[in-house]
Amino acid sequence: MKNIFIQVLNNYLSDDVSNNFETTLKDMGLDSMASIELLLELEDQFDIVFPDELLTEETFSTAKTLWESINKLTPDKAGC
Repeated sequence: MKNIFIQVLNNYLSDDVSNNFETTLKDMGLDSMASIELLLELEDQFDIVFPDELLTEETFSTAKTLWESINKLTPDKAGC
């Protein structure tokens, strides 16, 4: 599951996120339009819906915070 997350995320970034989970996604090239596209693709890939309370700058600040949010929305698959 994490490999899929990394593959999807790398499609929207100028740098490989594999070893940069703490770097801000903005610093890695993610802009506001790409954030929306990323959100929709993650929802499709993981069969989830981000609730309004997770649609924050904090959630999308780093790969780590985004991954933690996905894990909260997919507890049966967490850590995979």
